Amino acid sequence: MAGAFVGGIMALLYAVWLGKMQGRRGHGGRGKGGGVGGSFRRTDWIGPFCEWIAWPPVRHGLEPALRRPRMWLAALGGGSCPPERLWRWAAETAAIAYGGTAVAWLLAAASGSSAAGWVGTIVALMTPALRARDLRRKVEARKNAVLRELPVVLSRLAILVNAGENVRRALARVLEGNRKASHPLHDELRAALAAMDRGESMQTAMEEFGRRCGVPEAQLFSAVLVMNMKRGGDALVPALQDLTRQLWEKRKAAARTQGEQASSRLTFPLAVIFLVIMALTGAPALMVM
Repeated sequence: MAGAFVGGIMALLYAVWLGKMQGRRGHGGRGKGGGVGGSFRRTDWIGPFCEWIAWPPVRHGLEPALRRPRMWLAALGGGSCPPERLWRWAAETAAIAYGGTAVAWLLAAASGSSAAGWVGTIVALMTPALRARDLRRKVEARKNAVLRELPVVLSRLAILVNAGENVRRALARVLEGNRKASHPLHDELRAALAAMDRGESMQTAMEEFGRRCGVPEAQLFSAVLVMNMKRGGDALVPALQDLTRQLWEKRKAAARTQGEQASSRLTFPLAVIFLVIMALTGAPALMVM
């Protein structure tokens, strides 16, 4: 009974709040919150939570807790995270936690046990940490993908430059065979080439490329490229080859580290399987005794 009451009240509050927002929009009114909240679409499913987060006391209280998610969102968004994107992520997190709690209590009412409601509430309270962990994993996966692909791109670039191509055309030819593949490094290189086509200098475009990648090795590559372009001469190819060797060594070390981590993760499942086998083989003997 308590589960039905809690779940019903939460669902009713959400429906009333969403209905009020749609009514204000139908009358041409704007939602509360001005700068932060007013940038959201008020009729979508997270609209009520956008208004709640746009309330100044809540917004100021959440800002310290959202520093790391802001950095991770910036890394995934090419080096910048607009406030609208951060607050929308926070509103989605609050909406998922609220909806999970309401569904858990409705299930508790259907099953006649409040345990499901309390378990669902605990899981819902863990939603911000789980979503932040997912962001961190995506950032790490993006960085690893850039680090794995960077020496390959540098090797091809050094060969083309050594064959007589200029740097800009060599970069374009490196990316020609990967137009259909979506890769963070290729996407950022294409963005840098597009910036050059719009009239930006190579120095500005490559510096922006290094910043958007968010990887020190990519920033080192852009710095080496810009520095040797200024000097001119034949120093670019040896510099690229030396940097390529360093990055290949880092890629090998990263591969070895990942292999060791994978083998260590297998230790616990193997131990559990061993204990299960021991229990299955020893149980008949113990039952006979």
